[in-house]
Amino acid sequence: MTVHDAAARGFERGADDYEAARPGYPPEVVDLLAEALELGPGRRVLDLAAGTGKLTRLLVPSGAEVVAVEPVAAMRATLADLAPEAEVLDGTAEAIPLPDAGVDAAVVAQAFHWFDAAAALAELARVLRPGGALALVWNVRDESVEWVRQFGELLVEGAAEDESSAAFRETGKPYDEGQNWADVIGASGRFGAVERATVSWEQPVDADLLVRRAASTSFVSALPDDTRAAALDRVRALAVTHPDLAGRATFGFPYRTAVYWCRRQP
Repeated sequence: MTVHDAAARGFERGADDYEAARPGYPPEVVDLLAEALELGPGRRVLDLAAGTGKLTRLLVPSGAEVVAVEPVAAMRATLADLAPEAEVLDGTAEAIPLPDAGVDAAVVAQAFHWFDAAAALAELARVLRPGGALALVWNVRDESVEWVRQFGELLVEGAAEDESSAAFRETGKPYDEGQNWADVIGASGRFGAVERATVSWEQPVDADLLVRRAASTSFVSALPDDTRAAALDRVRALAVTHPDLAGRATFGFPYRTAVYWCRRQP
């Protein structure tokens, strides 16, 4: 089983935990996207690899027509239930089920690192109208906070017991946070100058939600039952024993949301 196969299996199994525990996006990021993508009535926007629709639902109020593409069946079913205003399609980034120049804008949230970048950027350029805008978005755990760093280490411990998770074992993430995505976009030759912004914020959580946040991680969700349960028990122990968390009914999970945006070359 490849790393991507394990991830797909994990996302399929963990769709409910993903919807319950993964953070959405703060209003500042949604406003930035609405402006950068020029969203509004009469515009059509693609949410690619939309998951359970965490961002999809936040794009709908812009008035733009939203089409969401998601390859994982369980996530796509949740997305269709929770974002009935959006058109929901089965598809991948490397084979987007839309016609040439079919959308005015496209956004990829929490997913571009899973793609074959060159193939995905070629497809995004194909479905975007000339001059159309593209945005890539990531919520990144703020591991400058000590307990958040420990949370990530516990995910690595869980992944270490799964042979298919080799790439994930090193960092607890399926991607390199040091990656310059502007360079990746630029290398395609299909897009103009890339702008970038970062927003810091906190998601309110409790011990149960922190455990579900761990369970929503694809490689944890894909673990054998006993190994997965042990990994989640370690996360619960962190929530109830760490001095910054113990005895607190709720606490903030800190994130930094990175947004990259650019325009398709004419």
